[in-house]
Amino acid sequence: MGKLASRDYERMLGLAADLLKSPHPEHSWSFVVTELLGALHGRMSVLVDLDWRAGRGRMLAGAPEWLRQAPMNTLINTHMHEHPLMQQYAASKALRLVRTLDEIADARWYRSEAFAAGREVIGITRQLALPLRCPQGKIRTLIVGRAGRDFAEHDRHYARRLQPILDALDAHLVEHRRYRQVLPMAAQRGDPAVFELTPRELVVLALLAEGLTAQAIAHRLAISPHTVVKHQQNLYRKMRTRDRLSTVLIAQREGLLPLPSCARTTV
Repeated sequence: MGKLASRDYERMLGLAADLLKSPHPEHSWSFVVTELLGALHGRMSVLVDLDWRAGRGRMLAGAPEWLRQAPMNTLINTHMHEHPLMQQYAASKALRLVRTLDEIADARWYRSEAFAAGREVIGITRQLALPLRCPQGKIRTLIVGRAGRDFAEHDRHYARRLQPILDALDAHLVEHRRYRQVLPMAAQRGDPAVFELTPRELVVLALLAEGLTAQAIAHRLAISPHTVVKHQQNLYRKMRTRDRLSTVLIAQREGLLPLPSCARTTV
C-alpha cells in the first residue's frame, strides 16, 4: 500500500475543516474537484450524479474551467452504461471501492466508442473513481482523469482515505439544504454569527430539534457519535445552555430554527 506522508494527512484535514466551516457550502464540490485535480495530478476532475435505471446523468461540478465548455452531460448520457467502473458500482450498492479503470477494464473498453470519446474530447485515457454514498439505483462519484501512466497506489490510497470525509461532506450538504428550506422568513431570520455558530453546528442544531439521538445524527451525517457529542457541547457552550430543550427554544426564539407549527398558528 502506498504510504501517505504527513503533508497528505494535513491536506485532507485542512480540506475537511475548510469545507465544514465554509459560509458558502454550496460551493464545496467545486472546491473538492479542484483539490483532487491537484492532489492526484489529473487533467480533469468531476462529480457526476447518475440515475442508472433511467439512463440519465449529469456533471454537478468540474475542474479545470475549460471542462465547463466541454459536452460533459452528452458524454455521460451517451456512454454511462459502457463504463466498466459504473457497471461495477451499479451491480452492487455495497461495492463502493476506489478503483481505476486499468484495474478492471478489459480490451473491449479500450476499443470502445466511450474510450475514444474520452480521449478525443477531453484528452484522458486513465480514470480513478471515488464513489459516494447514495440510494439504490443511483451512482454518485468523483472521477479524476488524465493521460499517460495510470494512477499509482499512493493516489488510490489518498482517495480511499478521503472517501469517508467526502461522504460526510455530502451528508452535511444535504442536511444544510434541508435546514435552509425550513428557516423562518427573512424578516424573522436570526444571525448565527451572534452565537458564532458554524454551518456544521447549525445542521446538528436542526437535527437536535427533530429529536434525533446522537447515534441517529451520526448515521445521518456519516460521522461518529463522539463527534456529534462534541458539536452538541459546542452548541451548549456558545449558546450558554445546558440541555437540548433550552438550546432548541433559544434557537427558535432567535430565529435560527422555525417555530413549531402550533406556535406559528397562534402568533
